Parts: sequence; structure tokens; C-alpha cells
Amino acid sequence: MHIKQIWSYIPEHIVPIRELNEVLGLNNAQTKVLEKIHGLKQVRQDKDGDLVSLLGRVLTQVVNNPEIAPNSIKYIIYCHTIQENFPFPMKVLQALKRAYGLQHAIAFSLTQQNCASGLIALNVAETLLPSLEADDHILILTGEKTFSPVVQLIPNTTVMGEASAAVLVGNKGNGSRVVGLTSVTLGQFCNVLTGTPQILREFQEIYTPRLCEAIVAAVEQAGLTLQDIRYIVPHNVNLSSWKKVAIRLSYPLERIYTSNVQEIGHCFCSDPYINLQAILEQKLLQPEEYYLLVTVGLGVTFSVAVMQYAGIGGNGLDHRIDGFFEQAQVGVNGPA
Repeated sequence: MHIKQIWSYIPEHIVPIRELNEVLGLNNAQTKVLEKIHGLKQVRQDKDGDLVSLLGRVLTQVVNNPEIAPNSIKYIIYCHTIQENFPFPMKVLQALKRAYGLQHAIAFSLTQQNCASGLIALNVAETLLPSLEADDHILILTGEKTFSPVVQLIPNTTVMGEASAAVLVGNKGNGSRVVGLTSVTLGQFCNVLTGTPQILREFQEIYTPRLCEAIVAAVEQAGLTLQDIRYIVPHNVNLSSWKKVAIRLSYPLERIYTSNVQEIGHCFCSDPYINLQAILEQKLLQPEEYYLLVTVGLGVTFSVAVMQYAGIGGNGLDHRIDGFFEQAQVGVNGPA
């Protein structure tokens, strides 16, 4: 199984963390913790758009790519953290399929692993691909709106931003080969944000060691060592947590890609794929090198994908749009 291409949309509109004080109910001390300790400077918002337009910005890139036949996309897996991220009776996925000529594709959502759902989708894709023809594809789609302070802030940890990504998965081709997938779920922390203070303290205590254990287990199951891993491509929860991981693993912090933490904040399930795209744009990987996609979903799920970069072909793996695009007119109501 290969990740063949990635497209993303990062809105141009920048909102400094400090400007969110009032809407998120933060005082100056809490803001300083987010900025100085966690390394969060700003987030991006698709200011005048809704969920349909946010996802449509990457789907436009997919269907307009001359190298991709839309009818080769047999499944669309929409990964999101917020379980109910659009109101009844809106049918966002069905509307997007109609608008972008993807009516033939089977579309469904993954959300149970929260922000780890984007990597869990690789597990699901792996089970579906054997039933498809050699040239068929699965599209993993991510992106969410921060429509409420409740979903925009994880207290004392991170601030959520808006962005979207589309990931084309297939049986063969250039891009990156999936070497191994490891996920660990600790269900006792399912209510970590709404449970007792003791549960929160226990979660904070186990977060770094259990994440490191998942990383080491994934690497060892792939028959590799950490020295074989050129980059860790993480989620953007904050800088401080990745510093702790680097220390515990004795892994160079400069090889954990954290540049986007301060630029776009934590964009739900999209982070690892957006960061991978950035690494490829900067040509930081050479063919045959190994890297990890790593993310954590509250609940709590630690997910690690061991990848081997195979190089790019045609127009390459990386396609990004910042800002305006010609958006299709999408209706979101009515029958599927």
C-alpha cells in the first residue's frame, strides 16, 4: 500500500493566539503558557467558509489533477475528531460527491479515535485495497471547522486551527510505501477532558512514556531501529510534548518536524499529512529513507505509521493551495 499523492489547503487568514483570549476565556497567564511553553503562536481560519468549502478546496485539487482519473477513486474516508461537525439534515459527503463527480465512490466517516482517525484510516484502507483493481484508489479526506470555543481549545495543551487535506492511497506507484501500522488505545482515558482531576493527572503522566512505547514498538515490528528513521512527522499538539518525546527516545529534536506548530496550530486529523507534504516540498527525504507518521487522539489512541519514501513521479506528491480557489457550488441539503 502506498500514499501516492497529498493535497492540502491552509487558509491565509491568521489569528494570533493572543487575539483568542476573550473568545476562549483565557487570561494572560494561560496565553503565555500556550505561547512560551507550548510554542503556539497563531492558528489559521477559513474565515468566510463553511465545512463544505474547507473540504471542497482540496477536492477541487484532486479532481483537477490530470494524472488522477476521478472514477478510479472507489472509496472516500472522511476522518474527523468532532463527532457531530455539521447539523442535521445537512449531508456534506453526499453533496461533495455530487459536486465533484465522485457519485460512484462509497463514502463514510471515521471519528472514534478522534485526532488519530486520520492514521487509523490507513488501517481501513489496507483492508479495502485487496478488493480493488490495481489502478483503483482510496481517498482519505480530513478537515474541520473550529465552530465553538469548546472544540477550539484543549486547556493548557493546544489551540485548534482550520485546514484540510486529501491523501490518495493505492496498491502501487510512487510516493511512500506503508511498511507498518501500529495503534494502541487506552480506553480508561475515554473521558480525560470531562472526568475527574485524577484521570487527567494520570493521563498527563503516561502520555510521553506510552507514546514513546508505541513509537518504539512500531519501529521494531517493521524490523528497524530508531537510527533508521530519518524523520518523525507528528501532529501539531504543541512543541513541549515533542521535546519530551525527543529526550525520552534520545532522538534528535530537529528531526521531529515541528515547524508548523507555531504556524497553523493543531488542525485535528490533518496535521501529519500537512507536515509530510511540507517535508516533501522542502526535499528533506531521499528515496528509500524511512520516516514515521505519528499522532495521538484523545480517548486515548496512539497511532504510528512506518513509511518508506519511494520518490515522486509526474507532478509529484505535493500539491498545496493557500488562499482563494474557484469553488464549485455545493448544495448540502436534500436526499443522498
